[in-house]
Amino acid sequence: MWNAQCEKSHNLHSLRVVITKNSSPVSYATVIDAWQKDSGFRNFFIDLLAKSPFASFRWETPPITTKTVNTPFECVLIDSPSLSRPPDRQTFSPYFPPDQPVVNFLNLGKDAVLIVPCPTDADGDYSHLGAFVQNAPRPQQHALWTLVGDTMAQRISDQPVWLSTAGGGVAWLHVRLDHYPKYYHHHPYRQIPESL
Repeated sequence: MWNAQCEKSHNLHSLRVVITKNSSPVSYATVIDAWQKDSGFRNFFIDLLAKSPFASFRWETPPITTKTVNTPFECVLIDSPSLSRPPDRQTFSPYFPPDQPVVNFLNLGKDAVLIVPCPTDADGDYSHLGAFVQNAPRPQQHALWTLVGDTMAQRISDQPVWLSTAGGGVAWLHVRLDHYPKYYHHHPYRQIPESL
């Protein structure tokens, strides 16, 4: 049975989450595989995000390499009220293929892969992850996390990958796979551990 251990920061502006199964922490590799193949895990993960104490938040994970992919998975949700703004459907619109729920592509600087939900209707608010987990159709949410798992599985190497959401620039959810913590707010995850 999947579970989460959640710990609020001392200033109450972030929530650290550790995923467990049968009371034991699970590895990053296990989470990536479950995003790809396990609809039960994806439902658990989507519900976990939807129950966040923050209406709008950034989601960040520590850097991962082939050496650290078997360490326990953790992430933080960071309260980010500034992300609550009208959605920007235009910036990523050239990348939205017809009849696909999600898409991935390189950012303009070609230094990050973005995974982005495609608009499903004129009223959908996907301005940030909190809005997406509250408003998007469940099949589209599954498609997003499946693609996150697929893309991470392909990208893990001896070079660190930072997996996160930001949204300070474009007000449309985009999951980022970066080779450096470009927009990270959680200081401990900005550091490259010596084990990498």
